[in-house]
Amino acid sequence: MSEKSVALGIDTGGTAFKLGLFDQTGTKIAADKRPTPRKTDAGAILQAIAVGCQELIQAAGLSQEALAGAGLGVPGRVDPDSGVALNCPNLKALDGVNVVLGLEQRLNLKVRLANDAYCATLGELRYGAGRDVDNLLLLTLGTGVGGGVALNNKAVRGPRQLMGEIGHMTIVPGGRRCGCGNFGCLEAMAAKEAMVEHALRRLQAGRASLLDELTGGDDDKLSPRLISQAAEQGDAVALEVVAEVGMYVGIAICNAVIMVDPDLVLIGGGIAAAGDALFGAIRRTVQHRARISEFDPQKIIPTALGNEAGIYGAAALVWE
Repeated sequence: MSEKSVALGIDTGGTAFKLGLFDQTGTKIAADKRPTPRKTDAGAILQAIAVGCQELIQAAGLSQEALAGAGLGVPGRVDPDSGVALNCPNLKALDGVNVVLGLEQRLNLKVRLANDAYCATLGELRYGAGRDVDNLLLLTLGTGVGGGVALNNKAVRGPRQLMGEIGHMTIVPGGRRCGCGNFGCLEAMAAKEAMVEHALRRLQAGRASLLDELTGGDDDKLSPRLISQAAEQGDAVALEVVAEVGMYVGIAICNAVIMVDPDLVLIGGGIAAAGDALFGAIRRTVQHRARISEFDPQKIIPTALGNEAGIYGAAALVWE
């Protein structure tokens, strides 16, 4: 590889962090995924990320001179100018930490910072399903719910880095408590913990379900992946759970479409793996509720880059 021809993308999540090496055309050279340390010490998290990066660079046979820089996506509000993570509900250890300085010192690379959903949006806009549109809305459904907006072929966040934070839109006043402190946010009603709770509520009411077989009767093993698996096999309880989550997501999209007026809505993240059952529920909700917008629900589609959209976009920060 020639000098400064490769960008490193880092997508930090509450459960795992992903790493990728890309050239300027978006061609992936190498990638890795590792668990995020479950510690309150930000230094331990940054150290684990740095070690993962160094080992990936080494495994790809690249020299330090080949790297143009790194992009870092963090879940929550960030200040790209100062490099500080401001408020990360699902990764509280990073709150108030200058994550850019911490990684630059460990990697000896220039690091650019953005919200993780901004990175996913940028990745899809430049290299994924959004390449042919100028205006898009993106949601990531996983441990939390992130969102991103692109207008006029540019990913945008607003002066306080809040634009696109659809996960903290109130969907059910008085609903489940969210990590941000509010009640009834989309994240509180449709992310990982909520999806599991929606299933538990039905199982504890005595409903028969394939989920009992898949978990061996151990409720602690319930996960969005198993719920999606049961839904694919036609399990009534799992299908209800997926439909409930889809309804909440659909309501949020209705509200966001009015504000953003996108050409396309993209949905990614682990929960999006629920597939047709989830997307069907989302589209039906939008069809019934987004009357004034006349937005076509068929323009709600999965991300093209899947769970790697964040690392594509984080790397694209280097070239932007």
